[in-house]
Amino acid sequence: MSGAEGTKHWGPRLQSLHGVFLAAYERANSDIQREISYEPDPEGVEAAGNLATSSVANRFDCLSATLEMPFKDCISNSDPDRGWSPNRARMLGRSLIDALTHVYPYLRLEGEFWKELSAEDAYVVPTSKYE
Repeated sequence: MSGAEGTKHWGPRLQSLHGVFLAAYERANSDIQREISYEPDPEGVEAAGNLATSSVANRFDCLSATLEMPFKDCISNSDPDRGWSPNRARMLGRSLIDALTHVYPYLRLEGEFWKELSAEDAYVVPTSKYE
């Protein structure tokens, strides 16, 4: 899942919301990989405004992310016998509700709410490199 890193509103608030959301999604579904994703652009490089994630984050100053549908097995929860399956795709969509329910209370909080978040909900800088 890629986030809105590099957008004009990206900072502690959006970073924390992304962390809370993705951590909850990972807890709800082991096919979600927080550590493995597209690497964010280097600091100071503005995100491409023609991407939906960036456009939504810039326009509405809100949590925005892109989940690319996998068509092959994932590293964190591999199934060598069946690989990716329609059932896993359904479960990926179904468990999204758990993640949205978890992040919802934080979406419009005022103040520096991120200072009170649990370490398990921390933002993880993704990397495309894995072993």
